[in-house]
Amino acid sequence: MLKAAGIQKKGACHLLRHSCATHIMENGADLRSIQQMLGHARLDTPHIYTEVSIQYLREVYNKTHPNAQTKGT
Repeated sequence: MLKAAGIQKKGACHLLRHSCATHIMENGADLRSIQQMLGHARLDTPHIYTEVSIQYLREVYNKTHPNAQTKGT
């Protein structure tokens, strides 16, 4: 599949797999679902996907934290 897309970088398959899993988790999937999707035998294996991007954390903060909310003046 990567060859067909013209991707020749070493490790690209792993990077694609990691990126997809991270995006799926950021959009609400639970760790157990990601474990099953990726075929990991143990739940502690896919824990690396819990390291979400700082941009995502900022978005969540800005949407939910009281200090980030614009106060009506």
